[in-house]
Parts: sequence; C-alpha cells; structure tokens
Amino acid sequence: MILRFQDYRGDVREECDVCVIGSGAGGAVAAKELAEKGLSVVVLEEGGYYTPDDWNGKPMFSLTRMWRDGGLTGSMGNPPVSITLGKCVGGTTAINSATCFRTPESVLAKWREELGLIHLTNEYLDPLFKRVEKEIHVTTLPWEVLGACARIVRRGCERLGLNCRPLRHNVKRCRGAGTCQFGCPDGRKQSTDVSYIPKAVAAGARVYANCRAERILFKGGTAVGVRGSIVDPERDDRKVYTIEVRSRVVVAACGTLLTPQLLRRSGVRSPHIGRHLQVHPAGRVCALMKEKVEGWKGVSQGAYIDDFHGQGIALEGIFIHPSILLSALPGVGWEHKEIAVLFPHIAAFGVMVHDSSEGRVYPWMPSRLILSSYMIRKTDIEIFKRGIAFMSLIFMAAGAVKIYTGISSFPVLETPEDADRLLSADVKPNHFEILAFHPLGTCRMAANPRLGAVSPRGQVFGCRGLYVADGSVVPTSLGVNPQVTIMTLATHIAEGIALTLT
Repeated sequence: MILRFQDYRGDVREECDVCVIGSGAGGAVAAKELAEKGLSVVVLEEGGYYTPDDWNGKPMFSLTRMWRDGGLTGSMGNPPVSITLGKCVGGTTAINSATCFRTPESVLAKWREELGLIHLTNEYLDPLFKRVEKEIHVTTLPWEVLGACARIVRRGCERLGLNCRPLRHNVKRCRGAGTCQFGCPDGRKQSTDVSYIPKAVAAGARVYANCRAERILFKGGTAVGVRGSIVDPERDDRKVYTIEVRSRVVVAACGTLLTPQLLRRSGVRSPHIGRHLQVHPAGRVCALMKEKVEGWKGVSQGAYIDDFHGQGIALEGIFIHPSILLSALPGVGWEHKEIAVLFPHIAAFGVMVHDSSEGRVYPWMPSRLILSSYMIRKTDIEIFKRGIAFMSLIFMAAGAVKIYTGISSFPVLETPEDADRLLSADVKPNHFEILAFHPLGTCRMAANPRLGAVSPRGQVFGCRGLYVADGSVVPTSLGVNPQVTIMTLATHIAEGIALTLT
C-alpha cells in the first residue's frame, strides 16, 4: 500500500509497532527489515511517489518534483556548498548515480578507536554488506555501458601508469541511459523505491507519500508516535490534512540535514545533534576532446581512480544532462556559445575530498527550511586543488585540448605546465565551485552520549523508543559514496529494534 496525495480524503490516524520517517537508504531498509519480521510498519515520506510512467525524460521534471528545493539546497559558507537531496519515495537513492562502496576498513578502525564502536568490524559487517548488496543487486558493468568518458579517462590513466576501474552499481540490466540523477527511465536502477519499498509493502508496511513529519510525540521520555501534515505537491506542499501515527517505536530517517532539525523541534537535546556535518566536497573537471564523446550516453558515473585515496582524493566519473552541465562551463556570450557548439566533444570526471572540515545544522522552527553551515578548511581546499590538477593531467594524457576546472582563478588549463602552476598557486576557497552529495554525521553514532547522539544500536541517548537510521548516524566522512554504508547500518539498527519488540 503506497498512498499518493490524490488518495487522501481527510485526516489520517494510524497505529503500528514502528513508524519510520523517510523512505531513502535508511528508512526503506529499516521498514523492509522490520516488516519482514512480522512487525506492523508505517512509513511517512514527505515527497511524492514516482515511477518510470511519470518521468518524461527531462531534468526539470525531476528537479521540481524529486529533488528537494529544486536542487537548490545548500549550506552557508565561504564558498556556499550545494547539497543534493532527494524528496520522493526512495529518497536520494532515486536521484543518485547508483555507485556502491563498502565502508573502508581504515574508517571503521577510526570509529572503533575514537568513538568506541567496537562492534563495527569487517567480520561483523560482512554478512550485512552482503545482504544489502544482494537486495540492491550490486554489480560491475562492462566498459561499453560505462560510456566514452570512462574509456577516455582509462586511456589517460594507462599512459600515466595509474589505475582506472569500473565502479560497482546497484542496477539490473543497465543499458546506460545516462539519467541516473533524474530517475531511471526503465526502473533498472535498484533504488529503494524499486528494491526495498516493494518488499516492505509486500510484508504489510503502509507507505504514506506526501506526508511531512513535523513532531515526534513523547510520553514520559518515551517516543510514542509522530504528528505531521499531508501536503499538496501541486500547491507548494501546502498543508491539506493532518496525520498522526501512534507507535511503539519511532525511526527517524529523514536524512542528515533534516533529522537533527526534527529531533530538536521535538524537544530532543544533545550537544551532538546537528554537529559534525561532513559532506565530501566535490567538483567536476571537464575536458574538450578532439574526438566526439557524447558523454550523456552511458552510465553517468562509470569509473574511478584510487591511486590518490591516501591523499584524501577520490576521482570518480560524473556526467549530467547537457542542459545542466553546459551552464557550469565558463564564458559568456559568443565564448559560451562556442563551447555549446562543441559540447559533443566534452568529457567530464568528478573530484571528491575525504574532508576533515565540519559544519553544522541549526535548529529552525519552520519544518520546511534547512539552515546549515560548512566552512571548508584550507587543508581540504589544498586537497581539492590537487585533485583537480591531477584529473586535468589525466585528461591531458588522454589527448584533451582544454580543461575546464571550475576554479575561477584558473578556469582553463591547456598544458601540463598550467596544471603545475595550479598545484603551486595559493587558491582561495571562494575561487571554487563546490558541490556535495553525501552529507553525514549530524546525529553520529558513538559508544556514549559524551561522544555522539545515538547509541551503537541507533537509539537516541536519553530517549526510549526513538532511533535514527540514515546518513546522520554515519560518524564521519568516508572518502567513498555512502549509500551501502547507510543501508548496512540501517540493517544493523533494524535488527536491534526487532530484538526489543519481538
């Protein structure tokens, strides 16, 4: 049972064992795991429910319906950081690039040493990783499906003695449509709306789309339900009806930027709620090639280079729809028009930083406004600069004519000497265009309330019956895409909840 806005006829009152807020990488996993254990589950999702039948193939449809704030969510700072979030059944998994990594052992070791999460070992997590990877069908695709951008970068890496490998993706029979961030036109990406949510529904879960959770209800320090609004997606999410769910347990899985605000608004107090925000600052390097690339054909994020992981640099493929990527290239007037004419010859690849910088999410009373800040440290800017320079050199080795860096003080590079000058230059943070897709850590998991906001089993310290299972519990930046980590921790948290309720 998945209800859309048009299915509601008035206020809704529900009772269940578990109310899950959110249907993304954390919420959908928790819902499915708990429903399959015989518990009654209600899922509340603020966004709408969309299928390939709804999608028209144009980015604007998804931007205005499936992306929070039309893709304009961001964090204040120098410079401001754009942070992409999904707002639909499936959450951000419905609009991400389907890239799958396990949590690096070095990161797990840091969590064990610094936060007391001694249970998070590879031995314990391996069967959970395998369970998640099986559910979402993690696989490696052939180079021809990965697209020309990936093959060009592999060529440059081979000439420089570097490693370029296919990324692993959660897809079935992918044909490389190239629109991962705007909804898979064939439903082949195994986002949670395609994988976990249908199984949760089959096990009896009820999913309410277009329902905005506004407050967690408590009785004597125990979470007993959720109150919210049913909103009209065609009228700027205006409240139309109310919804109230009474439950034995509440699982907050709204996402790293929204969960801390919901907890604060509900009266939950912890010095760690909203703190420790890390985002994997990222950018894209574009290259003008002599050959025709047509980068929109093939998987949007196809390959990666791991030679620089020890320096905090992740290089991963990225190509987005021409209507959006072209606007990010330099120049105005005729200069920009010349680039547009040559767009079929543009290749692109991503640069991502394993950040040490931390930001925060601020308490804010209006339930729809996200207020956060993230000031990137100079050390992370230096890492970012090196990553862009290294990626430029790889493209040059592959035969690029020009490199578009996304750095305002070095917008175009043409020779290896240009890249060397970039490496030695003092580049300011506000010279960079910074994007982010992986906010983490704002309700971080730890052994005790002195170190974090939630327990090793995901329960909010000091709040019986209230759990968090989304990216906010991931304690630190990972240096890799976090989808599988979030899903695996949500599986772990759901197992603990099931033990307490059954």
